[in-house]
Amino acid sequence: MSEFADQLDTRIEDVRHRLQEARSAGDDFLVESLIDELENLLALADRNDVDTGPIAEVIQAETGAIPIIVEPEQA
Repeated sequence: MSEFADQLDTRIEDVRHRLQEARSAGDDFLVESLIDELENLLALADRNDVDTGPIAEVIQAETGAIPIIVEPEQA
């Protein structure tokens, strides 16, 4: 894994920790802000050709989002 990807993982873990604290404190505004930050990290990873699968799974877990299943193209 590249140093960039390692740093990205570290930032994601930090945001997840802060998100847990914000939820415990009942700070809905901070929760939404941190979820936006996770989504920005996903976009950053995507722009830099870092595998975004794990990040997308984190966002789904943190937001309770239902994953979108893309239909395979017909051959």
